[in-house]
Amino acid sequence: RRGAAVRRSVDSRGDRGTRRGRPRTLVRRVRDDSLEMESGEQDSVQQLAAVLRTFGVSEPAIARAIESGDSQAGIAEIIPARGAAARTVSADQIEASGGLPVERICELMEAFGLSLPAADESAFTPEEARVLDQLWQLREVWPFELSVQLGRVYGRLLARIAHASVQLWVGVVEPRLQAADLDDRLRVLAAAETFDGLLPVADTLLTGVHRRWIEREASQIAIRGAEREAGDQALPGAVEVSILFCDLKDFTAFADREGDGAAVRIIDQFAGVVTREHGPEARLTKWLGDGFMLVYPGPGLAVAAGVRIIDGMRASDGPGVHASVHHGHAIPREGDYFGSVVNLTARLLGAAGRDELVATRPVVERCPDVTWRPGGTHRMRGVEAPLEVFKLQA
Repeated sequence: RRGAAVRRSVDSRGDRGTRRGRPRTLVRRVRDDSLEMESGEQDSVQQLAAVLRTFGVSEPAIARAIESGDSQAGIAEIIPARGAAARTVSADQIEASGGLPVERICELMEAFGLSLPAADESAFTPEEARVLDQLWQLREVWPFELSVQLGRVYGRLLARIAHASVQLWVGVVEPRLQAADLDDRLRVLAAAETFDGLLPVADTLLTGVHRRWIEREASQIAIRGAEREAGDQALPGAVEVSILFCDLKDFTAFADREGDGAAVRIIDQFAGVVTREHGPEARLTKWLGDGFMLVYPGPGLAVAAGVRIIDGMRASDGPGVHASVHHGHAIPREGDYFGSVVNLTARLLGAAGRDELVATRPVVERCPDVTWRPGGTHRMRGVEAPLEVFKLQA
């Protein structure tokens, strides 16, 4: 009861400091005032400073933006200023409410790759504070060490997502604002409204995508258990399908070397090739980041589509494509397919080099008109015996 009372106290302090809705009101107010400012009552420097103050940008940051003569620097200061306004709870308060101790909070932030807040610094939103409280209450079921391990994964991948998002904004949105021939003050207003619209969209999409992948992984675990119980018998509702996986070989190294802009362009090109070449027989075409999973009624169709997709990317100056095909029974569910046939095809992809397609014996036996060469045997996670692999003869 004491913990709940303290949490209510923390939440009430956080709610008073959040002032949700304030930025949009101020954006409208400044835009309305802009008509009066056009009379020359204030010069452009004063107007830019006034707008930045409206969004909570600190005076030192305003001075840096004005000194540099770069309105983009001022725009960049808006985002952390807006985020800081919503963070009204300190690590000390979270510990006092019965949540994670300060030392553990710092350990988790370090795993995320973020700077460590001072114990009395308002560094968390009320919602984040409640989550950190729940994590500590669940430590008997979910040990804190697991949160740290997962935090390292979250931090690494989300940092890449954030970097790509900002770089795309800088490369696409900001040039459009400059082309609109706005003065610095109105450009900052337009940029702030852009972020106002995009950030909630990104937050919701990331949460939704994460939840769907959790659901998918949970379904895979359930199906693998049922398959073990069934032995050689196909599960009720299972259908015979051929699975094709294809992705960009060494894409991560390419993105690190060439940058996110080039990485996005090659992904777009790859997606276009898959869309054109997958054929009308594909029952499912699912994007998996830098790759695709496709489902066909038979292996001949899957192999032919894989060849077309590989050929379609050969002329690219980026990474080539490698592909894998396996045939077996899968469980169709809510527009997707699950089961060991899917997992094995995904793991088989590691045996294929650039511009190569690899397959298993069930595929080779059903494609007698295609020339194959032995690719050796490979150990696959989840498969007891070594798996015989074949490579399509170019």
